[in-house]
Amino acid sequence: MIPTKLLQLYKEYTNEEPLKCEKIAGGGSNREYYRLTSADAQRTMIGAIGTSQEENESFVYLSRHLQERGLPVPMVYAVSEDRGAYLQADLGAISLYDALKEGRECSAGYSPEDIVLLERTIRLLPKIQVEGGKGMDFGKCYPQDAMNEQNVLFDLNYFKYCFLKTTVVDFNEMKLEADFQDMARHLGTSTEKYFMYRDFQARNVMLVNGTEPYFIDYQGGRRGPLQYDLVSFLWQASSHFSKELREHLINVYIESLREYIAFDEEEFRRSIPQWVLFRTLQVLGAYGFRGKFERKKYFLDSIPAAIENLKDVLEIENSCPYPYIYKVLKTMVSLPEFNTDVVANTAVIPNNKQSSLKVRVFSFSYKKGIPSDNSGNGGGYVFDCRSTHNPGRYEPYKKLTGLDKPVIDFLEKDGEITIFLESVYKLAEAHVERYIQRGFTSLMFCFGCTGGQHRSVYSAQHLAQHLNEKYGIEVEITHREQSIHSVLHAKKKAMIFAAGLGSRLKPITDHMPKALVEIAGKPLIEHVLRKLVLAGFNDIVINVHHFADMIEKWKEELAKNTFFKDKNIKISFSDEREQLLETGGGIWHAKDLLCENNPGHKVLIHNVDILSNLDIDKFCQFADNTVDACLVVSKRNTARYFVFNNEMQLVGWTNISTGEVKSPFSEVHEALANRESDSLDTKDYHLRAFAGIHLINTSIIKYMSKWPEKFSITDFYLKQCEKLVIKGYSQENLSILDVGKLDSINEAEYFINKTQE
Repeated sequence: MIPTKLLQLYKEYTNEEPLKCEKIAGGGSNREYYRLTSADAQRTMIGAIGTSQEENESFVYLSRHLQERGLPVPMVYAVSEDRGAYLQADLGAISLYDALKEGRECSAGYSPEDIVLLERTIRLLPKIQVEGGKGMDFGKCYPQDAMNEQNVLFDLNYFKYCFLKTTVVDFNEMKLEADFQDMARHLGTSTEKYFMYRDFQARNVMLVNGTEPYFIDYQGGRRGPLQYDLVSFLWQASSHFSKELREHLINVYIESLREYIAFDEEEFRRSIPQWVLFRTLQVLGAYGFRGKFERKKYFLDSIPAAIENLKDVLEIENSCPYPYIYKVLKTMVSLPEFNTDVVANTAVIPNNKQSSLKVRVFSFSYKKGIPSDNSGNGGGYVFDCRSTHNPGRYEPYKKLTGLDKPVIDFLEKDGEITIFLESVYKLAEAHVERYIQRGFTSLMFCFGCTGGQHRSVYSAQHLAQHLNEKYGIEVEITHREQSIHSVLHAKKKAMIFAAGLGSRLKPITDHMPKALVEIAGKPLIEHVLRKLVLAGFNDIVINVHHFADMIEKWKEELAKNTFFKDKNIKISFSDEREQLLETGGGIWHAKDLLCENNPGHKVLIHNVDILSNLDIDKFCQFADNTVDACLVVSKRNTARYFVFNNEMQLVGWTNISTGEVKSPFSEVHEALANRESDSLDTKDYHLRAFAGIHLINTSIIKYMSKWPEKFSITDFYLKQCEKLVIKGYSQENLSILDVGKLDSINEAEYFINKTQE
């Protein structure tokens, strides 16, 4: 529905009602935009509503001034009396960012047509800056007239508080601030009267008629240095410009700038890296706030590219002539969380993006043609296996396939097929890793041979298993000529805490681990494992300490269990025989197992002595990628409770028997001190008991690196709840039973029988 103020302005300007009004996407400000179509459907214009009168006035003034200087900006037709709404020219719906989409996502980079658009845009930038600055009343800029030291310091501290402090980097704040002051003095003292666009990026360039750049969203512009806009455009994290393309566009910019002013080209080029450094820190501050605090996925996904920009610029001589800033940044970019390679012992995933890549692998006969791609994505690889030794020539193998052991033995003993696949694996791995990083969803590999029976089947099956094992992604296998289809499911990782001594179950646990105590004819650990497997978890880590050998032997017996047979479950052990590490230490000790082959970057953690009717699927859906950890909680009677705010964000812990409170927030201490003794809820806070089941994003593991070897996950959550998004999850009619004492065993048998009815 069109706002009344905007409708009234449109009617006053056109003397008619609009035929239709369509709300369109805006930028990052508080303005709303509408496309208004004339009564005869022959003309459109854009209507804007903004709550800031000063910002609106700045946009209107700048638009009219820039247009008078012959610059391609939208004409402003009319402004409301209270300056809360205005009408401007409709420049269409295609931005430069939209037009460059294929180039950004294509491994081959930008096309010649893309580069022409970029050149046209960058050639116009000096005209905007120099010609636009002439005669401009900078006092009408909003919120201030010029970039200065205060601006630079504000952005540097924005980076410090919203990004740097969310990492595990230790730094001396006074030393860092001293270098920030030096940097601000150096970058914030420009006296030239050039117009600094300030938000010069591809999203703010509209392409009229598909080729002519027009500029929008410059209302934050002010007097400032030329280099700022140039690096803002060329080092935009999401643009993925190559070094060669950046250098080319810098040359285009400098060639254009010569038409407007005389300048020292060598000095100008020398200054660019320091502006890239500043702009990158500024961007990381924004990504930190919008991504890590506001939990906006786009900004989280943009962090790795910005970090790569920062790594590159730090390698340039004199790009950071501030010794302590340089030291801190070099430490930061070397953190495992910012390592985009697949490295052993890496405990953190770089961008928290869940991989939805699905790989399809085919075997086929060339006589019947190459398999078609029904995904609509196109591309992928076709490999010809006919150069390798063919088992089909020999009578013993003619009725067998590449899935049968005699054929497998023949091919592997001969060796040609394994040499062939070594090269295939290298190519496939590089492609899969890149697709996972970029969030792509489909990739296809095809293997062809003469009959689609032996060599192609062997190759397709082995590549599928290799990719599933190495990356944990879903792989669909089709042996077309054999009419065989199967799916290797994506890895879903869980950890069962089974290392405890089980002291409360003595004397039973004097002779066996708590995990193997039988309930309703099955060990406790089997009940938990069954529940996890039914929820799709197929990669299980179990920590062991007390009678560890017995638990390892139990795993060997699982092969005979009809329920688990053919489920393709992988079970790994995190060995704590030398020392029991508690719940937090257990996660840190198992970090390599938890992060290995984990495309979802999530781990469900389940105490072995907890039975429940929890719907694990719904719980995992609730704990999406915006949550660092999610805890199953309930209102059951106990003395110790986690404390959550009204958004069910963890804010503390309390023991209601002793009155002890742990929280980084002073208001929580105050609220609980005034809590009515019989209530688990206050106006702002909710007390809930932890159920021993939680789901973590592996990105939080990095925060454990400086904790002692033994520590409680509860203490960790309480320490980090000010920094991380840790939420509570309550299921309606949730039933939880802690099988921790001897008298709970009979109750557990009744519980199992009831929940299995």
